[in-house]
Amino acid sequence: MQNTTHSKLDMYLAVKAVCDAKPSVWRRSESFADAFTDFCACIENILRLQQTGRTDHATAAGFLVESQVADTILSTEMDELIQPFEAVDVAFVDDYTAARSLDIAEANWPPLPTSPVAAIIAPRPSDAKLV
Repeated sequence: MQNTTHSKLDMYLAVKAVCDAKPSVWRRSESFADAFTDFCACIENILRLQQTGRTDHATAAGFLVESQVADTILSTEMDELIQPFEAVDVAFVDDYTAARSLDIAEANWPPLPTSPVAAIIAPRPSDAKLV
């Protein structure tokens, strides 16, 4: 058995692909449709941030915020609303559950840089005393 880990973005894209494949199932629910629209906006924002190639504090914070919002939408809205669709399309619910169950690597967003204050306080190599 392979031990494959995926990024959160992989999981988000897998969930999106499942939903994109069967809109006739979930469009019956206005609540799910609204949640999915918001979730897709988070994915677009993450992809936009990723395309910049930047690793500054603002970009890293953007990844973190969008990821937290996407996780909240998934866990408090979409996951809660998915079960009634089982009566309509069991395969859709199974595929959604499989996409949500991807083995996710812990930290795969760019790390947050240290705060500007830490950079001011931290000694620089040029500050070392010569003996």
